[in-house]
Formats: sequence, C-alpha cells, structure tokens
Amino acid sequence: MLKTWLEIILSPVSLSVWGLVLLTLLICLTSGSGLLRGASLGLTLLSYLCATPLTANLALGELESLARQDQICGPPPAGSIFIVLAGGVDGKPTRATNFARLKPDSLRRLISATMIALHTPDSRLLLSGGEGGRWREADLMGKLAEQMNFPASRILLDRKSRTTYQSAENVPKMLIGNLKGPQYLITSAYHMPRAYMAFRQSDPGICALPVGFHAIHRPAYELLAPQISALAKTTRALHEYIGILFYRWMKLQ
Repeated sequence: MLKTWLEIILSPVSLSVWGLVLLTLLICLTSGSGLLRGASLGLTLLSYLCATPLTANLALGELESLARQDQICGPPPAGSIFIVLAGGVDGKPTRATNFARLKPDSLRRLISATMIALHTPDSRLLLSGGEGGRWREADLMGKLAEQMNFPASRILLDRKSRTTYQSAENVPKMLIGNLKGPQYLITSAYHMPRAYMAFRQSDPGICALPVGFHAIHRPAYELLAPQISALAKTTRALHEYIGILFYRWMKLQ
C-alpha cells in the first residue's frame, strides 16, 4: 500500500498538480488582485479534476453507457459482416506484420472482432484504417487477423479512411453490390456513440458491438489522486464529446 501511494503521489502529473496547488495558495496569500486569485484557483481546480480517476470514470462511463444502449442487436448470425474501426498506429510501419506499431485500441478492436468472427460461420471482416505510410492500419490489422487463423479470403480492407467520418462514408460504398448480410460495427465502447451516429446515417439497421470498456473500478484511495492514466482518459472522453457535438451541428445536418 505504501509503495502504491508513493508512486501515485510522486508521479509527474501529481507533482504538477500539487505544484499548482502550492502556487495558488501563495498567490491567494500575497496577491491583492481578486481576478488573479480566481483565475489561479480555477486553473488549479480544473487541472486537478481532469487528472483524477473519479472524473475520468464519470466522463468515460457516460459514453460507455450510451454504447450499451446502442447495442440492441442479438448475437451475430452466420454471414455477418464485422466492420472494425482502427484505433491508430505509431509512425509508419516498415512491413505489414509490424504489429507492435498498432496502438492499443487498434489491437483490442481487431482481436475482439476476430475472436467473434471465428465463432460466426461465413462471417467477414471489413477493416477500416488509413493511417500510416506504405503499410496502413488496415494492412496490419488484416495480417494480424490472418495470424489468428481467420481466412484471408474473407477479409476486406478500407485503406483510405483516416477518420471515423471518412470510414462512415467509404465503408458503405465498398459493400454496395458486393456483400450482403447483417452488419456489426466494432469499436471501443467510448468511441461507439460517435461512430454509431455517423454509420447509421447510411445504414440505420447497422448493429453496434462495443468492445474494450475503460471505465474501471478503482479503490477509494485512488479515485481522488491525480494520475497520468486518468488524465489520458479524460482527454479521450473530451475528444469524443467534442466530436459528437461537431457531428450534430456540422456533419449530420
């Protein structure tokens, strides 16, 4: 317990927040400017809240709750098409089997989708991801699915789409006249509300199949301690909320 506490308290993000707290106290004690005191207090409070697991879990939990509501379809039947959205790649892979370049979300989505597809007769994987150089996200994900013994003949690649919205535009075009069957959208649970919003514009009957839930239980003593992992989750959630608003106001009018 003591080791865990020391690691949490002495982590870079914790030290930064505690430094802001100390600076705010000094400003409040020495400055005569109410505006400066209020600004420093607000900035410190915002920094602290964004870096706590409590805030991260609340922000991600709401998105993941929406993802569960979207999951209205039953178990995938034979002949289903699993549309898997990539979750990023580090740099430019040098070969199609450079799996270590896939970011964690890409790996989670692909592995989960492939395991489901392996147990669904005559199913297909449509992998969407255009980040990278010569070898794109979709290429790496396709090769990894093959390594998991999924037939290459039942894998389709969308190598053009670099954003969720581009995937929602390009994937339906690939399916026209080529493939028929129930369609299941697979992506991280926190990303599903935005992705599902985009995809159902072209296919209202598409099914949501969220994977990789990130809002996890934490011991009470960790919930209010600033952590870099919590800050990353809060940042991820903010990106999704902004994306949802942008889709509603700009893209999906």
